[in-house]
Amino acid sequence: MFQSKDGNPVKTISKKGSLSGIGLHSGEKSSITFSPSDSGEINFIFKNKRIRACVENVTNTTRGTSLGDLQTIEHILAAADGLGINSLEIGLSAKELPNMDGSALPFVAALIACKPKALKQNKEPIIVKERIFLEDQNASIEILPYEGFCIDFETCFVGLGKQNFTFNESTNFITEIAPARTFGYKEEVEELKKHGLAKGASLENSLVLNKKKGYVNVARFEEEPVRHKILDLIGDLSLIGRPIKAKIIAKKSGHKLNIEMAKKIAAGFYDKIVLKS
Repeated sequence: MFQSKDGNPVKTISKKGSLSGIGLHSGEKSSITFSPSDSGEINFIFKNKRIRACVENVTNTTRGTSLGDLQTIEHILAAADGLGINSLEIGLSAKELPNMDGSALPFVAALIACKPKALKQNKEPIIVKERIFLEDQNASIEILPYEGFCIDFETCFVGLGKQNFTFNESTNFITEIAPARTFGYKEEVEELKKHGLAKGASLENSLVLNKKKGYVNVARFEEEPVRHKILDLIGDLSLIGRPIKAKIIAKKSGHKLNIEMAKKIAAGFYDKIVLKS
């Protein structure tokens, strides 16, 4: 999604790899298998059905991003995007991807073990020429012309206050973004479970917040939640399928707004965006 230091090559992996865990919301065991591909796109395979990772296939953005019947795909997509991998097949044993430790780091490690390699073709970037702004109540996301790629994210959490973080070309995705875990409030867990969500959540695979005291378990970063919001945004915007040259300013944005922005860009707002080909 963002332009890497080696340009914009189509990149896959050299060999197969796999890992297993449980789904965050379903609580069910889930295994995934990575396979090389020269298609220039990422495809999920579940029960012999192929689902392309693109914004057109997004079906739900409640507490995660879903493609068709597949749930919480944003972390693996962020991991692939952070490594520049954009040509891949991901086989699934269950509808929901494993949550692992709640971050993208286990996916990053598994993909690195598969030895990423560049193919001969390139993906030309989308170059943003004018501002696009979207908002929903107190949340917003805007995209602006920029020579490189940058995300400025600001949000506010009860018990923690305001958090800010900036991600750009000098940020190390593997050490500064990938380890940030999914999070939620202890007070809301039981209510979520009543609605069939967070069945697999625990202190071992999530960052748990308390509305009065802040973090319940130890945070990996002082501002871990906002870093995870950037992780989610990277995963969601990767569904555009092309690198982007732009600055993104997000305030309290979640999956719904992220995907709406991705759809605006992918649809080709040619009066505002030049798609270089």
